[in-house]
Amino acid sequence: MRSPKRESSNGQNPSISFSAIYQGILVSLVVSAVLSVLAGAIYYLTSISESTLPWTASGILCISIFTGGVFASQRVGAKGLYHGLGIGILYFILIWVVAGFFLPGHVYLAGFATKFLLSVMAGSAGGILGVGLSTK
Repeated sequence: MRSPKRESSNGQNPSISFSAIYQGILVSLVVSAVLSVLAGAIYYLTSISESTLPWTASGILCISIFTGGVFASQRVGAKGLYHGLGIGILYFILIWVVAGFFLPGHVYLAGFATKFLLSVMAGSAGGILGVGLSTK
């Protein structure tokens, strides 16, 4: 009978750090707020067409979640994919709940699926990069 492992073979903690995920979500929210204000100022002060706004919003979403994933998994130094996925999924849920509260209306499945996929991919990529950048 095998005994349960308490540590992985490389000495890293095998569990997921929920505090790092929450901190990553907070970082993502701050980055989103800063980039949203910056984008709003750019749209206001320039003649950029508002038809580019969906692309800008998607870019802000990806950059924010990616940054949160890097931050969280860099702090933990392990399981970057899981930490990044956690940030991507939880951030996506948080944003959709808040948007649904302030902007009630119909949810289009294509837009919902696209944003979810972007969130998961950005979080995963950020989490993987964060482990690569960690010093642990």
